[in-house]
Amino acid sequence: MSRYSTRLTISAVALALVAAACTGGGSPDGGDAAEVPAGDPAPTTAFVRFDGSSATFADYAGTPLVVNWWASWCPSCVAEMSAAFKPAQEALGDRVTFVGMNLQDERSKAEELVAETGVLFELAEDPDGTLYVELGGLGMPFTIFIGADGNVVEEHNGPLSEQQLVDMIEELLLS
Repeated sequence: MSRYSTRLTISAVALALVAAACTGGGSPDGGDAAEVPAGDPAPTTAFVRFDGSSATFADYAGTPLVVNWWASWCPSCVAEMSAAFKPAQEALGDRVTFVGMNLQDERSKAEELVAETGVLFELAEDPDGTLYVELGGLGMPFTIFIGADGNVVEEHNGPLSEQQLVDMIEELLLS
């Protein structure tokens, strides 16, 4: 096989993996995604915030929570951050806590993207996809809505527009 053929094959495989991760196709580790049914308590699995502190979803009890899985390598995630999450947080951030859960990304690239987009949500990481799988993530971006009572209300696989996100927050978490 020539160098050109090898590069072409590697490029095709890489593109297929990125497409699957950004549009669906299972969990990051290739296994089947689990799912926490609506109405069940959010997982108690600990995660690490970008500031180094450890947290669980229970730490946010009493406040509705919107958690968005994203990565710098996911074009849909990048677009959604600026177009939906930044304006939604500006509009509703005093009544809802937003957490950006970075999935399988290099910290430096994740921090660069956050600076570029100007999003202000709390940042955490799910480096091996444990929470993503536990909550039923099937594509990227992936958003989960958790009520003030700590129970999962809804999950959404795929990108959201600003209006979709605001409508979902108002209907699911603030009504």
